[in-house]
Amino acid sequence: MATTEQKEITLVDIFEKVKAWFAWLWKKWLLILIVGILGGALGLLYAFFAKPTYTGSLTFVLSSNSSSGSLASLAGQFGINLGMSNDDAFAGDNIMELLRSQKIIKSALFRKLPGSDKVLINLIVEKAAMDKAWLAYPNLKNAYPFPDNPEKLTPVQDSLVMELHEVLLKGSLNIERPDNKLSFYKVSTTSEDQNIACNLTNFVVEEASRFYIATKTKSAKDNLAMLQHETDSLQNLLGGAITNTASEVDKTFNLNPAYQVQRSGAQQGQFRATALAAAYSEVVKNLEIAKITLQRETPLYQLIDIPKQPLRADKPGKLTSLIIGGFLAGFLLVFFLTIKYIFKVSYGE
Repeated sequence: MATTEQKEITLVDIFEKVKAWFAWLWKKWLLILIVGILGGALGLLYAFFAKPTYTGSLTFVLSSNSSSGSLASLAGQFGINLGMSNDDAFAGDNIMELLRSQKIIKSALFRKLPGSDKVLINLIVEKAAMDKAWLAYPNLKNAYPFPDNPEKLTPVQDSLVMELHEVLLKGSLNIERPDNKLSFYKVSTTSEDQNIACNLTNFVVEEASRFYIATKTKSAKDNLAMLQHETDSLQNLLGGAITNTASEVDKTFNLNPAYQVQRSGAQQGQFRATALAAAYSEVVKNLEIAKITLQRETPLYQLIDIPKQPLRADKPGKLTSLIIGGFLAGFLLVFFLTIKYIFKVSYGE
């Protein structure tokens, strides 16, 4: 019967193997040193020639008035519809998805730069040299420049805008919520151009807040507009009824009390005016409640930190790049030499 001897590996054996590996690497110290110096030099060159980047960060808070639900319940007991809803489609992480949405970013991209007629998307395309790259494709030659209105986009340009939306979210544009327990949100853009870093951040937040507030207050605004229309109509009718009643009274002035039929017009006018006055009073009351409702439904939108030019330039530090470059080059060489040593020990030279 054949037997196989299994040698037990002890800590002493492991120590001896590590010692032998270290001794073998020590013989290569000069090569490791030279490669480390070269890596450090490359890191230093990178720090010298790297283009600075700029980051425009904006922090804001969004909050809706949670007490509006109690007002709606109270008004509902009296049959008054305030146009309120307890359902909040834009709460928590939904705000972040709104900021990332194609609708918001597309609207921001077609905003004009301050003090210029150029839209932001054309500046981004120019700085990234996308317009030159598109010249190599026949169907994209006329894609640039983009119009100043997204409604004028061609199908090809619209597809490019969709791709740019994805590129921005994966690279330049960062949207986060620092603390899930709070209603603070942070939007930042990193770019080699200060105008892009600053304006893209501001435009995205402005478009999102505008859409958010318009959506949150739509029901209350519609209700207020309806009540205002009813108030104006009743006011006109009431004014006409009062005038007609006064006219009928003038016609029956000094009339013989025995002729009551001729007084019926004035009496009917007085009754109609009284009814319209009661309806007008009720609608005016509802109108004032609707105005308060609109104020309560308008969310709190407050900017905390706003990016302003000039932005701070972020560039790799020379010393840091030197150390990282040298360490990375040395580490990769040691890794390669270790693999080579394992093959040498296992299979021989």
